[in-house]
Amino acid sequence: QWDDIKAVRVRNFEFKHNPSVKLLGVVAQELETVSAGLVKTENDITVDDATGEGTVTGTTKSVKYSVLYMKSIKALQEAMARIETLESEVAALKGS
Repeated sequence: QWDDIKAVRVRNFEFKHNPSVKLLGVVAQELETVSAGLVKTENDITVDDATGEGTVTGTTKSVKYSVLYMKSIKALQEAMARIETLESEVAALKGS
């Protein structure tokens, strides 16, 4: 988890359809290159009112933030274990 989280780019951004709203987060397309399982892709469907038939007009990618949060907690636990190991090593060296 450590390397994946280090590779995540957190950005200030705005949505194309609502540029007045500034957000802090990750861009799904960038996150997908780090860990594809953190991104959900859904078809955009336009329904013809006359026929009721739907047509795929594109895709929308979204971040599975709940999974990203759990991955981040795991990375934090890994970091804490590394820190504790280093603190023990430093204490041992100072004691010598």
